[in-house]
Amino acid sequence: MFSGYLVTVLITIGIYVILALSLNMITGYAGQISLGHAAFMGIGAYTSALLYTRAGFSFWPAFLVAGLVAGAVGAVLAIPCLRVREDFLAITTMGINFVVEATFLYVPFFGAGMGIGGINPPSLFGSEISKPGFLLLVSGVIAAVIAVDRWLTRSWIGLAWAAIREDEAAAGTLGIDVVRFKVLACTLGSAGAGLAGSLYAHFLTFIMPVNFGFGQSIV
Repeated sequence: MFSGYLVTVLITIGIYVILALSLNMITGYAGQISLGHAAFMGIGAYTSALLYTRAGFSFWPAFLVAGLVAGAVGAVLAIPCLRVREDFLAITTMGINFVVEATFLYVPFFGAGMGIGGINPPSLFGSEISKPGFLLLVSGVIAAVIAVDRWLTRSWIGLAWAAIREDEAAAGTLGIDVVRFKVLACTLGSAGAGLAGSLYAHFLTFIMPVNFGFGQSIV
């Protein structure tokens, strides 16, 4: 059997695989630069943590809501951000990361510099799942994200993203709603990051703003 240390490493790797897959929807498929993806992981982590510690939610609904909230924020922020391109887009997404981190750091509701603790691991049938069980959960989420990813890339959505990535102006002349598909990519990518954030929070059981800073986005 795997040692506890190895399981911890594998879980951490798995969470970042989910984060990387979600970023790939934005940057790899739709061709949009994002240097602030850790912000959406943080939004998911803090959403899940707050729902669990203050609203009495169990992990499972908190996990789903975390993805929805991160996706919704990503969609809202994508609309103004996608009016700029290339270097300006990179700077804008970087700025979003700093703003989100500062919000977590200075607003007391989010625990400020003290962070949020008391975030227990998921429970199943009344018992907390073990680390090997958490690894299975993370593996299942990875499999689900990959399945959705493959379906999207083989659908008309993936074709539209590819056209936008290769030549945005040409895609527009072909009747593709460029803004709509960019926003969709940002929404789905942000939602995936939110799910990764929820898993991260319930795995570490304690989160702080520094966990989701700009350094995380560029690693």
